[in-house]
Amino acid sequence: MFTSSVLHDIAKIGCWIKDSFRDDRSLGYVLSIDKQTNMMLVRFPKIKKDIWLVRENRGQYVVIGS
Repeated sequence: MFTSSVLHDIAKIGCWIKDSFRDDRSLGYVLSIDKQTNMMLVRFPKIKKDIWLVRENRGQYVVIGS
């Protein structure tokens, strides 16, 4: 079976991501990554919030660029 990293790019610090799950968040910028919890802190300028998200990508976000 394929892992998520084969099917979807995994975000790194400094990457812009497009949230595919919620339309209100749109683009976000990865600020930090916690490898112990496999979470990443993403700043979403549109809603003016920093949110912890699961880093493993199962299609919930698309890496736009770094």
